[in-house]
Amino acid sequence: MSSHHGATRPVMLIHVSRDGQQFGPYTPEDVQAYLADGSLLTTDLGWVEGTADWVPLPQLVSGGAAPPPAILGITCPKCGAGLEADQVICLACGHNLDEPVVEVAEEANVPQEKRKIPPSLTYEDELADRSSFVNSVGWGLLMAGLMPVFGDGEWKVPAWKFWELAEWQAMYSIIGPVVVGVILIVLASAMHGRNRGIIVLVLGLAMGGLAVTDSEIGAFKVATPVEDTSTPIPEPLSSEEAGGTVDIPEKKIELIDKNVFFEEMGLKPDQHSTSITVFLIGWLLLVIGTKSRFYRTDSVLAYGISMLGGIGILVFMFMPGQYGMPFMAAIDAMSNNKFLGVGLLLMMAMLLGAAVLCFINTLGKRPSQMKQWSNLAVTLTVVSLAMLVLPAWGKVIYDKCKDDHERAEKRLAYVESQFGTIYTGQQATQKDMAMNKVEKPISAVIAASCGWLMAGVKYIAWVGGIMILLPLGVIETICGTRERDSDFMVLQQ
Repeated sequence: MSSHHGATRPVMLIHVSRDGQQFGPYTPEDVQAYLADGSLLTTDLGWVEGTADWVPLPQLVSGGAAPPPAILGITCPKCGAGLEADQVICLACGHNLDEPVVEVAEEANVPQEKRKIPPSLTYEDELADRSSFVNSVGWGLLMAGLMPVFGDGEWKVPAWKFWELAEWQAMYSIIGPVVVGVILIVLASAMHGRNRGIIVLVLGLAMGGLAVTDSEIGAFKVATPVEDTSTPIPEPLSSEEAGGTVDIPEKKIELIDKNVFFEEMGLKPDQHSTSITVFLIGWLLLVIGTKSRFYRTDSVLAYGISMLGGIGILVFMFMPGQYGMPFMAAIDAMSNNKFLGVGLLLMMAMLLGAAVLCFINTLGKRPSQMKQWSNLAVTLTVVSLAMLVLPAWGKVIYDKCKDDHERAEKRLAYVESQFGTIYTGQQATQKDMAMNKVEKPISAVIAASCGWLMAGVKYIAWVGGIMILLPLGVIETICGTRERDSDFMVLQQ
């Protein structure tokens, strides 16, 4: 047995436990590297054959929980535990020294499935994160349907008595998000995994499919009321003309029977159907691939989908169209509508960054790096839509507030000019009564800002919720139901 007793001490292999789930085994060098890049935590526990208890990883790799020391330099060729001179059976691992010994290199070559990297989140955290995602989309759609609009000095809820609307498309545009939102909120806690994903996918196909096939859906003909500017406000009277019959111009309100969002932003989707289609495909694939890969870092399917999404975005930016390449069109928009141009460039910059991250985030990267880059890519992809909308719609709100403020000032000046210079008496009282009937400029600004802000939020919640439904269903389907972490067991000698 001397040949066995004199064997070189093998590489120590470390088993790792986190929240009841076990990983490894790893070499001490691997553990140190994973601790350094964040894949393993200092709170994770480690165990090696020949030891009684699990101990914190830093203590283990520093030598605090190494196998029992050898006596006379004799060690077990399997686990490295110290042996006595006449010992045949290792008490630490049960290895019979008379049996053939597996070479250290072969022992260290553990099958890949057993050397898996800890997932991005624990079972409970992933479950909560995915459910929160579904719940947030549900509340967004519910808000889109129930959110009131403000106009003509009062709040109105389009969802109230929606059945009285003239067209079914308008009814669907209002009540559809409410129904889907409620379903998603229920699904967030009542169901998990692939079954939930299939239901969400069906909802996304139904909502998105109808919106694509019928342009009237989502047009929001029950729009924010705006002031009718067809009747001009008279210019203020001169002092010689004052003193006659008091004329108070009315503020007339009309409902815009068109897609107020696209109209005010100057967007004409029918003129860019090919570019928009390529953009939507690339955007959807980016969201699906990057988010799925965050949950399943080593998923080849998620990696492939993210790559296709990045390619789709690049094709969208540089494909020729009726008005040239979208990237150049965004630059040209700076001269006509700086806010829209800035929004388009910011959106494209974020999408380009997400695409680059997908290209360089290969399967061979460090696990912690793959997780970080996947999370950053999906964040850039989702936020990119906000970069398109917020600057342009902010400009719309500013212009509408400015226009309504100017008209209110002009209306007020005209009414005031009809009284001339008055200090006391009955005419002063009449003047005060007349002026109180006229909308103040500050009130016009408040009404316009509230009206157009709520209209924008309502429409963005509607469109955003519908766009995220489809990728949400696919993500849930790809990730499926994760196996519950195994029960924590302390292995003893």
